[in-house]
Amino acid sequence: MSQGTTFGVMVLAGLMVPAVAGAQSSGNGAGNGAAVQMPAVTVTGRGETALSPVTGYVANQQATGTKTDTPLIETPQSISVIPADQIRDQNAQTLNQVVRYTAGVTAETRGAVATRYDQLKVRGFDADIYLNGLKLQSLYYTTSQIDPYLLERAEVLKGPTSVLYGQSPAGGLINQVSKRPTATALNEVGIEYGTDNHWRGTADFSGPIDKDGKFLYRLTAVGLSEDGQIRMTENQRIAVAPSVTWRPDAETSLTLLGFYQHDPKGNSYGGIPAQGTVLPNPLGRIPVDFYDGDPNFEKFDRRQASLGYAFDKRLSDVWTVRLNGRWLNAKVAYDSLYANGLSSDNRSLFRGIATSREEMNAYAFDNQIEGRFSTGPVRHTLLAGIDHQRLDGHYTAGFGAAPSIDVFNPVYGIAVTRPPTSRTEIDGRQTGVYLQDQLRLGGFILTVAGRRDWAKTTSTTSGGGSTQSDQAWTGRAGLTYVFENGLAPYVSYAESFTPSSGVNFSGAPFKPEKGTQYEVGVKYQPPGLNSLFTAALFDLTRSNLLTRDPAHPGFSVQSGEARSRGVELEAKVGVTKDLELIGTYTFLDTTYTKDNDGLEGKRLAAVPRHQASAWAMYHLPEATPLAGLGVGAGVRFTGGTVNTANSFKVPSFTLVDATVSYDLGALSPKLRGAEVTVNSKNLFDKEYVASCYYGEWCAYGYRRTVTAGLRYRW
Repeated sequence: MSQGTTFGVMVLAGLMVPAVAGAQSSGNGAGNGAAVQMPAVTVTGRGETALSPVTGYVANQQATGTKTDTPLIETPQSISVIPADQIRDQNAQTLNQVVRYTAGVTAETRGAVATRYDQLKVRGFDADIYLNGLKLQSLYYTTSQIDPYLLERAEVLKGPTSVLYGQSPAGGLINQVSKRPTATALNEVGIEYGTDNHWRGTADFSGPIDKDGKFLYRLTAVGLSEDGQIRMTENQRIAVAPSVTWRPDAETSLTLLGFYQHDPKGNSYGGIPAQGTVLPNPLGRIPVDFYDGDPNFEKFDRRQASLGYAFDKRLSDVWTVRLNGRWLNAKVAYDSLYANGLSSDNRSLFRGIATSREEMNAYAFDNQIEGRFSTGPVRHTLLAGIDHQRLDGHYTAGFGAAPSIDVFNPVYGIAVTRPPTSRTEIDGRQTGVYLQDQLRLGGFILTVAGRRDWAKTTSTTSGGGSTQSDQAWTGRAGLTYVFENGLAPYVSYAESFTPSSGVNFSGAPFKPEKGTQYEVGVKYQPPGLNSLFTAALFDLTRSNLLTRDPAHPGFSVQSGEARSRGVELEAKVGVTKDLELIGTYTFLDTTYTKDNDGLEGKRLAAVPRHQASAWAMYHLPEATPLAGLGVGAGVRFTGGTVNTANSFKVPSFTLVDATVSYDLGALSPKLRGAEVTVNSKNLFDKEYVASCYYGEWCAYGYRRTVTAGLRYRW
């Protein structure tokens, strides 16, 4: 069988299933979305932006779901916004931690080893990761990751997104929005120390360059060094993000966005067997800090550099043009020994070897024209665009078997023979054109959109090469009615597509995987209250999944199908300017509805049926004796999950987080701008298994971490 592989599928093979290069499962999908850029954003105050007003934790506007500046309650699809205030209060230091309190998102399925990659699921399926509306493309183990300190906010768009973003998985996307230059001076430095020898330094400077404010700048930086939860592992990072905005007049804006991040070390990326963690082992429980690799062999060194632009020009009262693009270079040196099953003696762990040296250059562009006009009583927001992305990269990878290790008495520093490697060149391209109209008549908003995509990926090895070409139409339609009391019920339909690599028995290339979603819901923003309440009911289906060909062993057919049905409830309330509340609940029924590999009727691995979370943050008012004090606490519940074969269950778990902050300016005016913070995640040190994410590979979750920090602003 031909094994032509798109660069999207390689992310799945390299990150989710390292034991089998190129392995595919109908339970996972990966693809490459098209490129899109958010409009330029200028911070104007605490948690507030010029184009997407945010007061505390509550966002009123979004751009990810429509690529236009549209109120959240007018967008006929579920979107959650995590602003800077929430990221800071919860001290989130990975994207997984950023979305912990978000409905519909299953974060940290890889537990405490999920630091080097942003692996999570939305509505039970994989989701794409974007930066400033442009896809962060990937190549095997080269997957970009952005430190959350560099972000202004994150927006989670749930369900199919292809009509605006091109090829993408059915789960949705998470768009990370960078900090941008501000019109007023902003200066901040901070230092933090915590458990596992955690050290973190931060700096953020911004403001006008000239007296007229036509040139603005921002420079954000973060450095990190810590020990991993897994013994003999470390995590290190240095990142810097400079940006400059030029505004010659009120109708024109150009922002240049730079980024460099170096991760010399990336903790462990291993796994543990089910026996001795979820399942009983007659010899005992495997220690929570067990390391399945070897410090003399393990290597993870990633460098990322990018330069992007966002140009916005208002041509008239009707038309606006936006031009956006980014170049990204990423390099990874990767060596790993990983768990590959437990021996019948219940203590000898079989291991595999993975090694790769990689580099990619990724280019993404999105050009849009937006018109706002009326035809009779109907008001239109018309958007037309063309986007393009390209990836040129190569990897030299090899896989093999490594000596086993005793899980109860491990010996490290052993000799490891590197496997033979081979080089693969990848050239991936995608171009898409799209058209969207938001029609308003009274309280009704009808959103309709359509798109055409052309995608092509060429893979070249020493033994030959293959080319995969795909074309697809996708669409979306939604209807919302906004009542004067802030209630906005809606109904919508959306589609996605993801190329599938390889050919069937007759030699015909596989068709793209398809995603379809039906969603009904209601959003509520009561006048006079800084809040947003959302409820959504959805039916999401992935079709054309690869599964075994019963008539031709060793080949696949596209008769597989998986479905996710569920309910999402989310509330964000600013009761006062000092009290912020978050509450979420998610119910997911995920099932393989069609499959020839024995999965039909079974649940998807690592996806809980029930999830719930709650968070409260309270800053004592200035008039009280304890003015300057802030206290926060949260609870996260994740229901039980199953392994791939549904042969055993992973127990549910409940975790508690807490934070305390104190503004030292309340003690003395000389200390104004200084703040001390203490954060604890998993406060009661719950030991748990996050999931058994593939086969019987499992991962322990994060144990308790405590950090204390000092921050100074002026």
